[in-house]
Amino acid sequence: MLLFAFAVMAAQLAVLTALYLLGRRHVRGGAGPEPMPETCPRLGVIVPVTGDHPGMREAVASLLDQDYPDFVAVFVTATADDPAVALVRGVAGDDPRVLLVTAGPAARCGQKNHNILAGMRAAATAEVFVYCDSSHVADRHFLTNLAAPVIRGDAPMTSGFHKIVPGDAATGTIGMAVTCMALHLLQPIRAITQPWGGAMAISRQAFDRFGLRELWGSNIVDDFSMGPHLHRFGVAAWPVAAACLETPMAGMTLARWDDWLTRQLLYLKFCIPPGWLVSIVAVFLLSAPPLLALCVLAAWAFGAAGGAAAVAALAYLAAFSGLGLCYRGLCPRKVGVFAWLRGYAATFAMLAWCFGRTFATNTMSWRGIAYKVGWGGVVREVLRKG
Repeated sequence: MLLFAFAVMAAQLAVLTALYLLGRRHVRGGAGPEPMPETCPRLGVIVPVTGDHPGMREAVASLLDQDYPDFVAVFVTATADDPAVALVRGVAGDDPRVLLVTAGPAARCGQKNHNILAGMRAAATAEVFVYCDSSHVADRHFLTNLAAPVIRGDAPMTSGFHKIVPGDAATGTIGMAVTCMALHLLQPIRAITQPWGGAMAISRQAFDRFGLRELWGSNIVDDFSMGPHLHRFGVAAWPVAAACLETPMAGMTLARWDDWLTRQLLYLKFCIPPGWLVSIVAVFLLSAPPLLALCVLAAWAFGAAGGAAAVAALAYLAAFSGLGLCYRGLCPRKVGVFAWLRGYAATFAMLAWCFGRTFATNTMSWRGIAYKVGWGGVVREVLRKG
């Protein structure tokens, strides 16, 4: 039993080390900004919006303050009386590049997908589509960085990502930062990378060729559904290190972190069921070792394990913490060592808890709407509308 426990600990350390070494350059920005393309076709920047949340004004303003010379920004709400309508109008003023679109309630797909498709219909003159969330802050080169590989013909589709910028040392805030960092580190691993819906670009031609309108029109989510669908065509999203947004965050509670991570894992379950099943092993490998090490130390304290086992468990915990400090070096805003290690350790426990929750449901609830979801992420029924 001890040999098995220490084998799992060693495997976890190997995985965490490999993830850090393979992804750190990408997280730090890769080779730097993309050059401005020689030709600049019109971009349709599609931004589903709802509510009026802290940081939204800054995020919306950043998407309009871009160095790309020709784009139309389409902000889409489900209803005309959504508070986001007034927010966008207040930020955009009379900017002629901005369109406001009301999509209406979704009946056959996730509301975000429904909003995106409505926004694309409004961007009739766009040759390349860019999809963004309204909760992340972009630098002035974001659109250029994200769209340039598509315009050059290097890839039909690109994906960026985002970094959590912690505004406090709350365990939930740091845990969110660690979780998103881990996903960010996975982005350059082309065999498993998935597009991220908060920063994607695709040519109109590729969008039509791959049948994404039909896919999104019946699916619960945009990005998770695209990964396996595009793989059937031998296509993967091109990760663009320089197209990285910032997400200022403070006051994240454990409950909100729990809901967010459970939702991400449910997307995996619904859209990529084989990947979800394989993840059972991965989640055990990542989450069990700290608990196993503590159990070994407890066994030593009660005389049920030898001193050598206790030393090995302490060595594992030291290595585990040391890797956590390496990850801390990738965070865009430094936090205290103790606070970071607390959030880092909590991430592994939260992963196991949230993954366990995905076994108990086939429904998805988000922003006041519940969906019954089938194989491949297909929406079977909209159960409740908020």
